[in-house]
Amino acid sequence: MITDQDILQDAEWLPHRYDETNGSFRFRHVPRDVQREAAFLTDEHLPDTGAERVIPLERIDRRALPAAPIHFVFHSAYCCSTLVARMFDAPGYSMGLVEPVVLNDVVGWRRRGAQPEKIAAVLDVALALLARPFGDDRAVVVKPSNIVNSLAPAIMGLRADAHAILLYAPIEDFLASIAVKGLWGRRWVRQAMIGQMQDGVLAQQFAPDEMFELTDLQVAGLGWLSHHSIYRKMQDRFGAGRLGICDSRSLLAEPAETVAKFYARFELHPDPEDSAAIAAGPAFTRNSKESTSYSRSDRERQIAATREANSDEIAKVAEWVRVVADGIGLDVAPVSSALR
Repeated sequence: MITDQDILQDAEWLPHRYDETNGSFRFRHVPRDVQREAAFLTDEHLPDTGAERVIPLERIDRRALPAAPIHFVFHSAYCCSTLVARMFDAPGYSMGLVEPVVLNDVVGWRRRGAQPEKIAAVLDVALALLARPFGDDRAVVVKPSNIVNSLAPAIMGLRADAHAILLYAPIEDFLASIAVKGLWGRRWVRQAMIGQMQDGVLAQQFAPDEMFELTDLQVAGLGWLSHHSIYRKMQDRFGAGRLGICDSRSLLAEPAETVAKFYARFELHPDPEDSAAIAAGPAFTRNSKESTSYSRSDRERQIAATREANSDEIAKVAEWVRVVADGIGLDVAPVSSALR
């Protein structure tokens, strides 16, 4: 019979959810190969094996958990972040965790008014659970959902040895990614902005009547800019030694260079043969969400077609974003320091 301690010692038991009503973590058994096939670590994408266990917070001693260095890939959405997380699925080196929902649960709890000290305590245990290594891996790389960006400063504060890569797509590419998704994409950015308002992280405040006047793509642009505002504050607080930033075009340009520089950011140094295999592997050659063949040129063609179909709106909103950014002193195209 599997005991609670067996589960706590085994990284295959994912800390899937946190239940604030009874102060417990719900674990789901998700082996590495199952995670590799799942687009995200969410109920929608994980198979229902029935292997779950609930363990109260007070029965988890984080100091007794197996631990590896934990690092993070924060992102502003539609910027190849899942590709980057997949890139770190390299047995013997690291495992990339793609949007574990437990961190979303902490964000939701915070939005419902949880006390900061309680949030910090639960977040600390959640991070310790996520940091359990798979086999002989030397690190764990977590790519949270972008709604977790509001907690990113707290996460980096709790883990003084952690490093992070901050990802974004150039503004025109991001707007094209939203436009191509039609009504669903435009509704999603409005929902995301409501969350950013609750978190108090909007880069620029507007009066209620001004908010109603914003178009869907302006809302998307404001949300994108708000992530940049979080990034800048994090860079000011934690410094370039712990944080590197990169845009999606740059990371796709030279996969071998991206692997070498991103792994070095997390103090992982694959052998040349392993590095070449990662650069030529599925992270860069398959659609990370649909498991179909995909390439840099495919992405560029898709974005170019969408930008052309929505060229007038995208150009005007991108210019509006730049004007807003200039007004608050934000750089909308920071140099990709993560590739240096």
